[in-house]
Amino acid sequence: MPDISIIIVNYNVKEYLANLLNSLERARGEYDIEILVVDNASSDGSLPYLQKEFSHVQFIANQTNVGFGKANNQAIRKAKGKYTLLINPDTIVSEDTLDVMFKHMESHPQTAFAGCKLLNPDGSFAPESRRQIPTPSIALWKILGLTKLFPKSKRFAGYYMNWLEEDTPSEVPVLSGSFMFCQTDVLHELNGFDEDFFMYGEDIDLCYRALEAGYKIDYVPATSIIHYKGESTKKSGLDYHIIFNKSNYLFFRKHFSFGYSLLFRAIVLLGVVGNIALNYTTSLMSRSAGLIRDVILGNVIIFILFLLRYQISPDKIMQEYEQHYLVVNLIYSVFFIILAIYYELYRNPKRELITVSKASAGSFAIIALVTFFWRDYAFSRWILLWGAFLTPFVLILYRLAISRKRKSATRTHGVKPVRIVLAGVDENIAGLISKIRSQVEWNYEIVGILAQEEKYIGQTIENIPVIGLVPVHSGLLEYHKVNEVFFLIPALNYKDVLKALSKLRNPDITTKLIPDSMEYIIGKTNVEYLDDVPLMDLSIEYNKPINKFLKRQFDFWLSLLILIVIAPLAWLKLIFRSKERKIINSVSEEDSSFEFPLFLTANKNKLSNYYSLLKQVLKGDISLVGSPITNTEKRQVLSYKPGITGLRQINENRLFHQDEKERYELYYLQNYSIWLDVDILLKTMLSEDSPLSYIEKNNN
Repeated sequence: MPDISIIIVNYNVKEYLANLLNSLERARGEYDIEILVVDNASSDGSLPYLQKEFSHVQFIANQTNVGFGKANNQAIRKAKGKYTLLINPDTIVSEDTLDVMFKHMESHPQTAFAGCKLLNPDGSFAPESRRQIPTPSIALWKILGLTKLFPKSKRFAGYYMNWLEEDTPSEVPVLSGSFMFCQTDVLHELNGFDEDFFMYGEDIDLCYRALEAGYKIDYVPATSIIHYKGESTKKSGLDYHIIFNKSNYLFFRKHFSFGYSLLFRAIVLLGVVGNIALNYTTSLMSRSAGLIRDVILGNVIIFILFLLRYQISPDKIMQEYEQHYLVVNLIYSVFFIILAIYYELYRNPKRELITVSKASAGSFAIIALVTFFWRDYAFSRWILLWGAFLTPFVLILYRLAISRKRKSATRTHGVKPVRIVLAGVDENIAGLISKIRSQVEWNYEIVGILAQEEKYIGQTIENIPVIGLVPVHSGLLEYHKVNEVFFLIPALNYKDVLKALSKLRNPDITTKLIPDSMEYIIGKTNVEYLDDVPLMDLSIEYNKPINKFLKRQFDFWLSLLILIVIAPLAWLKLIFRSKERKIINSVSEEDSSFEFPLFLTANKNKLSNYYSLLKQVLKGDISLVGSPITNTEKRQVLSYKPGITGLRQINENRLFHQDEKERYELYYLQNYSIWLDVDILLKTMLSEDSPLSYIEKNNN
């Protein structure tokens, strides 16, 4: 008979589950364990992926999603261990977890279930580690928000038992179903979970029935695990709110309804239905807030341009802004919403600046097309032209202003590099650094390494300095303006990671794990794969005639617009300041020996320097975005028009090997579009290093 049977229900979280299985392998010690994984009809290829990597695991494949409780029961009936651990796939255990829990159960024979301390990914304590039975009064205080207002009150904060310290062992009424160490005989005696609960509430029901049968339930904080909270059950949409609230009502009806009148039960049911409607409406409005804001801003710009174009006084607005012109506002609103949904504007934050430009500019293009054939509703071309330019500009500026106020790197919308630190040093770290640098679509900047031993302090690995030790105080990370910490599991054990998280506990610093395989990075809400980027692709978007034409038009008109703005200022500076001209050799698209003048003044007059560069763009000698302007590097394979800035240039400070630099350039050529140029220009504007400084540094 095995010592421990471990049961895991999986649904579309293969990477998290693989990480858990690796942590369980490290934690097994001398114990004889069996692992049963029930897959609830995952669509992410979980079974073939996991069966190949973990041949010792018993898999049960369901053809449909039968729910959490029923899936667990399938494995509970097969469990042969003296104890059974019910654990969620989006968790990670410490090396001592199984040992601590096994010994606790051995010394407490009256304990049916035991749970450990749960930690959130940022290291903070998860209050659902131990809870009270949600009686109608306790549930009411939580719904009314009194639990948060009085977190230490036994009356109002009873749901999470917040009056107890997180490191205080105690008997508790309810444990989280994400980790329950159980006597297998008791599970069989209670017939496992009640399968009427599809998801949520089944753990409360099981604990309640165990207490009624005379058993004890213990909270054991001597060991802890990380819980990524619901990665297999995304908490959005109407289905979630219905299932969650239905489970709460089912628990009330099963265990408490007999003590209350029919009227009270009807009121509770009405409250549950109302809560579903309120939660879903709030969720829907929250998800739609960005779309509503953008539509309003676009319409306000159209309205203001109309007033400016026709010089309408405020007292005649309603008379002059004829009603049929509102059709134009309606066309803009409808097509902006359609394009925003098509481009997944609010689902992909890293590309939000590009997609909002596409949606707004595309909406004005459609207005121009519609009003061309429907002349009665035509706005002036002046309004359409300025609207197509100003609306994306305003929407982008708004996002940039908001992103500057946010400390969290995950909310920078991909404009500023996310500053990361790698925690853990072993023989694989150099290869890992190279892999991270090679992920062109990731906007990461590695600012330091945390080592396990002091002997590494002061050293550099792949040009990255070792800045501290594991575990680290948040003050060091704040000093280096770190946004994320990547823990290298091959170099660290899980206990070290949990200790570091407990000490860190900084909500502004995101923590992620890189498992033993080093194939992906696990975060709180996503998994990023460390794929190798192919070095050659026969499809080069940059070389397509249509893209070359669009790029030239983009360069010409944008540089002309900027020159019109800065020309008077540059002319005044030329009058009042003495100038020195400096010629920088560069590379043309055809001939690496070609030279052309870029009049950069010795006193670094940025305005005049940019003026000179933009004149070269206007003539077609260089581009706004292109290859590096440098005379120190022979360019043969990746020879294309030089640019004031480029994908490689804005990442130059974190690239140290020639193959890494070429990979960024190759990515640009393979994935070229006008929108990629716009994205690079925006990032250049926010970069600490100006394009001029890069050009001068590489030509001195």
